[in-house]
Amino acid sequence: MAETENKEKVENTEKPEEASGGYVFTKEEIKKRPLNRHKVARNTMLAALSAIVFGLVACLTFLLLAPFLMKQLNQTTTSTEVKTLVSFPEDKPEDEMDPSDMLISAPEPEIDYSRFEAMEEQQIQQIQQILSDIHFSVSDYQELYRSLSTIAFDAQKAMVRVTPVKKSTDWFDNINTSTSELSGVIVANNGSEFFIVTYSDRLKGAESILVTFANNVQTEADFIKSDKNTGLCTLGVPYDRINEATIQSIAVANLGSSTNSSLSGSPIIAIGSPSGIYGSVNYGMVTAHNQRINVTDNYYTLVSTDIYGSKNATGILINLRGDVVGIINTKFTPSDMGNLVCALGITELKKTLENLSNSVSYPYFGITGVDVPFEAFTLYDAPKGALVTSVQMDSPAMAAGLQSGDIITSFAGEPVTRFLEFVNAMRNVDTTQPVEIIAYRAAQDTYKEITLEAILVTEEE
Repeated sequence: MAETENKEKVENTEKPEEASGGYVFTKEEIKKRPLNRHKVARNTMLAALSAIVFGLVACLTFLLLAPFLMKQLNQTTTSTEVKTLVSFPEDKPEDEMDPSDMLISAPEPEIDYSRFEAMEEQQIQQIQQILSDIHFSVSDYQELYRSLSTIAFDAQKAMVRVTPVKKSTDWFDNINTSTSELSGVIVANNGSEFFIVTYSDRLKGAESILVTFANNVQTEADFIKSDKNTGLCTLGVPYDRINEATIQSIAVANLGSSTNSSLSGSPIIAIGSPSGIYGSVNYGMVTAHNQRINVTDNYYTLVSTDIYGSKNATGILINLRGDVVGIINTKFTPSDMGNLVCALGITELKKTLENLSNSVSYPYFGITGVDVPFEAFTLYDAPKGALVTSVQMDSPAMAAGLQSGDIITSFAGEPVTRFLEFVNAMRNVDTTQPVEIIAYRAAQDTYKEITLEAILVTEEE
C-alpha cells in the first residue's frame, strides 16, 4: 500500500498540470515563406527609381543654388580677408603767413647793382638782338600742342567711362533701360582692387554701374561709399573682373598738389568730360586757386580756370607733368562764372578720397568755420582759433551749446589756432567718448572762456 501511494505521489509530482487540469505545452514549427521573385524585383526597381529621382532633384537644386551659394561664399571670404588700406602721401598746404607776423616789417634785401654796371652796352645789345630773332612758326605751335596732347593721352590711362544703368516701366509695364555717361578717375590700387572716384548724384537709382577702361574693356563696378559734402563717391573693381592685359594697360592717377603758390597763371589741361562728352580735352590757364569752400566740419579750395566747358562737366585738371591738381566739380562753380571749368583742389581732397576708398566715415560735429580774421585779434583782442560761422541743427555741436561766433581754441585736448587744426583734431576723435571743447564767447567788450562737452557721432552718407 505504501509503495503504491508513493508511486502515485511521484506521478502526481511529475505531471501536476495534467493532474490538476492546468497548462498543456504545444510545440510549433516555423516554416520559411516561399520567395516571391516578382515582388523582390518590383521593390528593387522602385528603390532604384527613387534613387534616380532623388539624385536628379539634388542635382537640380545644386545647379539652382550654386550661384547664390558661391556668391555668399565669396562675400564671406572677402569679408574675412585683410584688405590693404589705401593711403595717399600727406600733402601739407604751404605755410600761410600768420597775421601777427605781418606786423613785423622784414628788412629790405640789399641789391648789388655793381654787376649791372659792369655789363657793357655791347653785351646788352647782343642779348636784345638774340631775343628779337626768336620767332614762333606754325610748326612750333603744332609741336607745342602735340606735346600737350601727349601729356593728356598718358593721363587718360587713369580715366574711365562710368555708365549707370537705370530701369523703369512705362504705362504698359514694359521695362525701359536708360544709360548715361560720365567720367571717373582711378585714384588707388591696393593690390587686389582698383578704386575709382566719380560723382554720386549721377548714380542715383542705378540698377548697376558699368565702367569702361582706357582699352575699351567694360566690366561692372561695386559702389563703395559717397561723401555728401563734395558729392563724390568711390567705386571698386576687383582684379578678378578684368584680364591681365587690361591691368597692364591702365594706370593709377598721380595726385599732385593744389597749394603751389605758382599754380595761378600756369597752364592747365582738363580731361575726362570737360565739354560734357567723354574723351574731350581742353587747354587753358589757372586763374585762381585760393578761394575757400566751407563745408560741414571741413573746407576745400576751388581751382578756377579760363576753360569754357559744359555745365555737366566731369573729369580732372592736370598740370604739365600729368599730375592731378583738382577734380572738376560744377557744384561749387560761382554763378557769375558761367560755364568756366572749376575744380576742388586735390590737396584738401586727398584725405577724403582716402576715407572713401577705405569706406571709413568721419566723425560728425556739425559746424562750419574759418580762421579768426586778422582784424578781430588786433582790434578786438580776440584769441586765435577756429571761428564758428554756423552750427547745424540737431548736431553734436548744438547739443553741446556751441554758438555761431564762438572761437574754438582747444578740441579734444589739441590746441587750435586755425580752422585746419580743428579739422585735423576732429578726425582723430573717438565717437564713443565725450570730447572737451574750450572756446571763447564774446561778452560785451571782452571774450569769456567757456568749457563744453560733446559726444560726436559717425557721419551719415
